[in-house]
Amino acid sequence: MSQPDRSTAALRLGVSSGAFYPEVATEDVPALAAELGLTDVEIMLQTAGEYGGAIVQRIRANARASGCRIHSVHVWTDFHQLLSPYRRRVEEDQALFRHAIAAAAELEAGLIVWHGPRTAEVTQPRRWDRFAASVVELGAACGEAGVTLTLENVSRSAIRGAREAAMLATHLADAGPKVRVGFTFDPFQAAEAGANPFMVLAAMGNRVANVHLSDYREDDPGSRHLPPGEGDMPWPALLRAIAAVYQGPLMLECALGADRLATLDRIRTVLDPLLAPLEHGHDPCAGTPPPGVLSGIALFNERQFYECHEDIEHEWHAERGEIRLLYQGILQIGVGFHHALGGNHRGAILLLQDGITKVSRFAPACLDIDTARLVRESQACLDVIRELGPGRIAGFDPATIPMIHQADDHAAAPGGNAVS
Repeated sequence: MSQPDRSTAALRLGVSSGAFYPEVATEDVPALAAELGLTDVEIMLQTAGEYGGAIVQRIRANARASGCRIHSVHVWTDFHQLLSPYRRRVEEDQALFRHAIAAAAELEAGLIVWHGPRTAEVTQPRRWDRFAASVVELGAACGEAGVTLTLENVSRSAIRGAREAAMLATHLADAGPKVRVGFTFDPFQAAEAGANPFMVLAAMGNRVANVHLSDYREDDPGSRHLPPGEGDMPWPALLRAIAAVYQGPLMLECALGADRLATLDRIRTVLDPLLAPLEHGHDPCAGTPPPGVLSGIALFNERQFYECHEDIEHEWHAERGEIRLLYQGILQIGVGFHHALGGNHRGAILLLQDGITKVSRFAPACLDIDTARLVRESQACLDVIRELGPGRIAGFDPATIPMIHQADDHAAAPGGNAVS
């Protein structure tokens, strides 16, 4: 199956050396990737011996000979127990991480991918603070080497969902320009963790520097890292959301198997038609909302939630494209707040939850609406309403209900203007 050359497209397929594991030695992956027409490679370091020396030199030589770019270097999590109570282990694991940074620099890779500690290691605030401090320290070391450290959202690790990603992003806000830290977004890992991948992506904000791709099947969670298209992930919406915050290779992490070309052809059959319109700018989020949605948003911002529902519902029924889910999500958030102010705790929970989930699919911005901010601030209200419970719902503060703001260059800008 012949494919167009997408090697320089804004969003394009790349591959992790993990997709060839364990049959192929890490240093041999660039040549095989090039044979498949994939010129962006993530190197996953599988042993301590792959962190430097002759193997790194062979990876570099083979990448140059095959015309591949080493986009990122993925460290092996168990080699970096930086929160261990045993000091010697911490010191040796830190030293090995410095070898990984040097390897990334030698390979001209821009990124290092790290899972961080296990979830159980950061359940206490004091240990979370130690983890965040280690991220800043490693980010500074990466900055000196011209590399960016990226934390991947992983189901069994510290950054497993939107809450943890937002906590780390907040901590990094004051870290300074010399600390180079971002995120690797993995929608499969979000699904496996029971998190909403759109909300995880929104929480990462403008720090998304790398993306992993594989599929997840809800009725068979034991089948891990399936080829995209062989599971339940909503790829049309996911790729559009990714394209709003990231440009670069999408690293395939699924096992390609013995018949690699056939597997890749199946993946391309699913993904290429979705990537093509993103490349050429056919974006359903371009432009501004239709009149009924604009008037509904104005009513939302005036706290006339029932009337907001009436106006937006007409546009929702008239629309047949994917964007109707955004209209429905805004509508449901408004009705959720209507229920909260009326004392209907269960109705508020259900409507806000459904509405936030739908709007998060269109983060960070869509139709000139700052969707990421609406999701973030509505979720904060939902958390408070849950905590209050049915008996104390009257204590919910209407002043905390968000406004719907205009987007600022597709970023969630805290000072954005309210849509009127």
